[in-house]
Amino acid sequence: MIKNTLLIRKVVEEMGGTFEEVIPERRCYYIHVGGKAFLITRKFRIAKNFISIAGATAYKDLTYTLLRRQSLPTPTTVFFFRKNFTPGEVEKKLNNLKFPIIIKDSAGSNSQGIFPYIKNAEEAKAVIIKEILNFRSLIAQEMIFGKEYRILILDKKVIGALEMIPPRIIGDGKSTIATLIQKKQKHTRRKTPIDRALEIILREQGFSLDSVLDAEEAVSIKKSSSLAEGGETRDATDSINKEIISICVKAADAVGYYLAGIDIICENISEDPAAQTFGILEINGKPDIYIHYNPTHGKSRNVIKDIINFILKLNTTVSDDKQI
Repeated sequence: MIKNTLLIRKVVEEMGGTFEEVIPERRCYYIHVGGKAFLITRKFRIAKNFISIAGATAYKDLTYTLLRRQSLPTPTTVFFFRKNFTPGEVEKKLNNLKFPIIIKDSAGSNSQGIFPYIKNAEEAKAVIIKEILNFRSLIAQEMIFGKEYRILILDKKVIGALEMIPPRIIGDGKSTIATLIQKKQKHTRRKTPIDRALEIILREQGFSLDSVLDAEEAVSIKKSSSLAEGGETRDATDSINKEIISICVKAADAVGYYLAGIDIICENISEDPAAQTFGILEINGKPDIYIHYNPTHGKSRNVIKDIINFILKLNTTVSDDKQI
């Protein structure tokens, strides 16, 4: 521990509290004092405008830890840090997971630094040992399956919910899948690689790159959502189950955000999460707002208006408090 941390710990203990290491590699600690607990790094940060708080969702390992502390449903996850990485730790940590798993850059975003559908420990170990040289930290996480959704939480309310539909192609009755992918990619910002992973995805659906799809027949070319590769969105704001709302609100509270984009996976967003496969995948402290406007399917949501009105209300409250 560095000087700041040692001194903070000393004072907390003098006050009758306890100082708990959460993720030492991140220099993240919980202070328990006066019947309350709060998260700090090696320095205090007390912001007047709490909308600007950052850090709790910057790293997936920290987000996962905070969610688990609140007993919120999220896939089992283990961490690897380049700073103190040893190949010997990999197998031991992987023993805590059920395969298949996904490996991610802890600080990654926009579907970058992701290695999904790893089926065994040998394959996972090879990926981790190779990729830890390219990223400061990695997480390995059990995969759960279902539909992906982005839930936009603002002050304990859902102001937008979208089903995130993975990139897919639609048949025309004459073109091969390879040709349809090429046509689709003329209009996408990022190109879906024509590789072994794609061939496996197609084979699992009973197709190959040379298959000709019937007219209007849909085939997925990626299993995870990626708008940059031509993924689609469907508004689900009016369909979300109240228990799922409650979980997402608690998740936003766990990381200390008024505004948060909660990525979840489940079988049906309108049903009780206890009766289906359900898990929180990630939390975005600076969520994309544009995606709630003009979704591919369904109603547009004016979430910016909601956010601005909330900021005005919050600032009014702060101003009134100062006058008291």
